[in-house]
Amino acid sequence: MSFVKRLGIDFLLALFIFLLVNRIFLGEFTVKGTSMIPTVFPGERIIVLKFPKPKIRRCDIIVFLYPRDPHKTFIKRVVGLPGEQISIRGDGFFVNGKRAKPCRSFYRRVKLRAKIPLGFFFVLGDNFKVSNDSRYGWLVPEEFVLGKAIAVYWPLFDLRRLK
Repeated sequence: MSFVKRLGIDFLLALFIFLLVNRIFLGEFTVKGTSMIPTVFPGERIIVLKFPKPKIRRCDIIVFLYPRDPHKTFIKRVVGLPGEQISIRGDGFFVNGKRAKPCRSFYRRVKLRAKIPLGFFFVLGDNFKVSNDSRYGWLVPEEFVLGKAIAVYWPLFDLRRLK
């Protein structure tokens, strides 16, 4: 087999593996709004871990289908997990009545109380002044979660891991 033919086969195999990994295990999301500033900005592209389905923990950033219009995709931070009761008030962040570490320090300016049913997540945008999030009466069903945002890959000069 000639070198050029072997190189072509290797290239096609590498392309197939890349596309397989990209479609099944990883996804990409382009940020459109300002609800997650200063963590992510409009126009940035994000790598999303889709498979195996990641365990979602408090403070993770997730990409999901908007429950009120599943044709739209949102990105927010998980603040409340299934089955929890959360409250945020001037003296702190509480989970099931016990003080907990807040995901973001400026959430102290938000006042809320919520009981999250099993199978749902309570999410907030980091830029809570403009964010359409769970404070407005909707929760994210587990089956609407597309994946966990793990890194910004574009623009290249601002490549970073998301926390």
